[in-house]
Amino acid sequence: MKVGGVLAGLTVLLASLVARVALGVPLPVELISDRFLPFVPVAAFVPSLGVVGGPVLAKELAFYSSFLILIGIGLSAARGYARLDRHRLPILAGAALAGWLLALAVLWPALASNYHGLPPDSARLLAAGTLAVLFALLAGVLHVTRRDA
Repeated sequence: MKVGGVLAGLTVLLASLVARVALGVPLPVELISDRFLPFVPVAAFVPSLGVVGGPVLAKELAFYSSFLILIGIGLSAARGYARLDRHRLPILAGAALAGWLLALAVLWPALASNYHGLPPDSARLLAAGTLAVLFALLAGVLHVTRRDA
């Protein structure tokens, strides 16, 4: 199941990158940063940039660490999915739906951004749809790569 988790994480990563380049949808790590960095006091934020080597290196660190985070999410999801004995597909689908709804609830204000300049309402719909696809891909790859699926 480890292979399935890594494949699921890599699939979500690749789809995120494609959506970023082709559609201008921010990466999940960018959405999370955009949502929560405004709550960090300037007095704490500026010194933290110095610790990581400046704003450009901080952005690169967040970008590359998101690869590991997505693979970790895939591995964690695979481990949980492997423990299910019965009704695993409905539970997996429900978990993907719940994850998507939670992401929408938490990230809603940040979903209005788009790197291709879409108006906020269009950008929000596109980002919400992209997140739905990412959760569906994660669940789909986990299910397909399960050994006894």
